[in-house]
Amino acid sequence: MENLAEKISDELRFRSVILVGPTDSGKTYWIKNTFVPYLESQGKKVKYLEDGDVEVADTPDIVICDEVEVLFDEKYLQGDSLEPYNSNDYLKKVHRWFSKYSILPRQTVFVITRNKADQIKNLVDNMHQADWDNRDVTVLEFKK
Repeated sequence: MENLAEKISDELRFRSVILVGPTDSGKTYWIKNTFVPYLESQGKKVKYLEDGDVEVADTPDIVICDEVEVLFDEKYLQGDSLEPYNSNDYLKKVHRWFSKYSILPRQTVFVITRNKADQIKNLVDNMHQADWDNRDVTVLEFKK
């Protein structure tokens, strides 16, 4: 996992990073117990946000925003179903989060959950810009 910390840190010099993996795969644990200490050992000031509803009042070097949602793959997730994948209420909440994500600095790691291998691969292979402000992103898969 140290290589993942190095890879994310390197990518953050150029663009934001989306870290995607399944529920209960250890993403948050790894972020808090490996990645944040790694960044701090590099002299970085880090701000960890539990979700998109938290404000950033100070100016950290790197922000980590957990429990992020993207709509980039909404049609992919919906598949052939005639029913919308997300409810209107949920979409309103996501758009509120988007307004908060858009004010975060370029050096932000956005952590999201997708539970199926094909959903993760779709994001890794195809998402290159953030939904909320079209910033360039690199999507990396979190593996145990």
